[in-house]
Amino acid sequence: MKLQTVLTFRLSMLKAVLITVWAVFFYFAVMDKINEEMDDSLMDYAETLIMKYLAGEQLPATFNGTDNRYYLHQVSDKFAKTHEHIRYYDEEVYFNDMNDYEPARKIAYIFITDDNRYMQLVVFTPTIDKKDLKQAIFYWLVALYVLIILGVFGVNFWTVRKSMKPLHKLLKWLDEYKLGNNSKPLDNDTDITEFKKLNAAVKSSTERNERQYEQQKMFIANASHEMQTPLAVIQNRLEILLEDENLTEQQLNDIVKTLHTLKSLTATNRSLLLLCKIENGHFTDLKHISISEKIERMLPDYEAIYAYKGITVEKDISPLYFEMDESLSTTLVGNLLKNAFTHNINGGSIVITIRENLLEIRNSGVKEPLDDNKIFDSFYHTAGKKSSTGLGLALVKAICRLYNLEIKYQYVQDMHVFRVSINKEKRDL
Repeated sequence: MKLQTVLTFRLSMLKAVLITVWAVFFYFAVMDKINEEMDDSLMDYAETLIMKYLAGEQLPATFNGTDNRYYLHQVSDKFAKTHEHIRYYDEEVYFNDMNDYEPARKIAYIFITDDNRYMQLVVFTPTIDKKDLKQAIFYWLVALYVLIILGVFGVNFWTVRKSMKPLHKLLKWLDEYKLGNNSKPLDNDTDITEFKKLNAAVKSSTERNERQYEQQKMFIANASHEMQTPLAVIQNRLEILLEDENLTEQQLNDIVKTLHTLKSLTATNRSLLLLCKIENGHFTDLKHISISEKIERMLPDYEAIYAYKGITVEKDISPLYFEMDESLSTTLVGNLLKNAFTHNINGGSIVITIRENLLEIRNSGVKEPLDDNKIFDSFYHTAGKKSSTGLGLALVKAICRLYNLEIKYQYVQDMHVFRVSINKEKRDL
């Protein structure tokens, strides 16, 4: 879940709780205020009637045309002692002039006369239907609540999204950033202190990684270049030494093994040097290369070399062209074919399919999928193939990346599948 969604949801829920508490408080505050005003009016009228009664004055008629109605009656000592002398309560009362029961607010006032009799005066007045009022307030509060929540959610979402814009821009830049590909610099101005620090940290980290990457490439390129001549000299001297007739059979075997190791080291050195040249963008000569023709031309050589394995080859080839350097196209096709033959089994099979914008090579081999997270890494070896340089597929990956081609690996129906296709999205950019 996105950060802005989480923040918006949490802020909205917190405000929803606060609004709910406010709504409940508002309802009880309104009802308390209504009762307070009516209770004051009832108390004033009740006290006036009691004073007149105790003074022996004539009381007004019970139904005197005002909203206040009353009745007065004597109560027992027991009743007076077991009830509060001033009580407020709501009750349904029958009003003759209305011919119906209506809600009323009442005050029951117990007082004692001069002759020690307990009298109870009940004054009541019509009031609003609190049940209807409660429902009305509830419905209006719900409507207001929904509108406020939607408004709060919208405002929160807009505010959080606006505030998170620098973070989104930074994340987009990181998604597009490729080490060593001369990515465009980060342009992410913001007034938010935390995002400023984050931008500075990312810039510092990427600049440091770029420097280390360039130093690493330069070191590998220089080391590989400097090693070429000594390796060639050593190989030449060993080959001359093989012609010495005074060597024993053991010495000849040791020299042959050393030459084999030396050739493997030379191949690794050449691959590293080529990989560095690709990463440094030394290949700028683009040509319209027919991959189909290159497959047809190179395939017989590999079939002859690996004939002892009895590998069968099936082809379904259509015209396919890549815009790339001639030598790198040879390396691309050659490494894919060599990989299919080298990592195959005796009596295995290879299926080559070429369609528009797609080169697919399938080969039998070990009966389990390879690690697609490591297979294109430098010096990654599959089980039992430690004799290879471990740079063949790394070179394929580097070439594909250079020319916006997409290389994918899958394990389908006991076959190892490598697909090279034109990445249309990147090509369009």
